[in-house]
Amino acid sequence: MTTRLHLAVEQCQEPMPIVITAGQRGNSPQFERVLERIRVPRQGLGRPRERLDKVRAC
Repeated sequence: MTTRLHLAVEQCQEPMPIVITAGQRGNSPQFERVLERIRVPRQGLGRPRERLDKVRAC
């Protein structure tokens, strides 16, 4: 039994959302789940942004 971590990292290299799955799961199907969990806090009032300006996958 193994596990795999799928995560998004901001430019400061701090992890944002993390999805943990079984090791047999592929990376591509989890990409959408990770993106759905990203929330970018706003400065001031308002809900966190859910849409990113740029995305780079490695």
